[in-house]
Amino acid sequence: MLDGTGCAYFGHDPFSVAERVNDVVRLTLDAHGTDGSPVIELSVDQVRRLVAGAQQDLQDFLGLAGTWAEQHLPAHAAAVTAALSRALDLAPTP
Repeated sequence: MLDGTGCAYFGHDPFSVAERVNDVVRLTLDAHGTDGSPVIELSVDQVRRLVAGAQQDLQDFLGLAGTWAEQHLPAHAAAVTAALSRALDLAPTP
């Protein structure tokens, strides 16, 4: 959606939608809501920066969790880190 046009749906109630309109991303909490659901509008560049920041935060968390697992669960650290990596859809940290 960020690289083109269209919408992204988040798959559950409320029916949240991200929609690109020109250079703006419109985030609607409940597109099927009848009472004027909240809407946030951000530039595509702002959304890219926010997504990149969230990805970095998750990568940092994975690194910290790996360090914690090595200290507290040394026999299982690799498995715990690999499971978290898969769950977060991230590359394992070195």
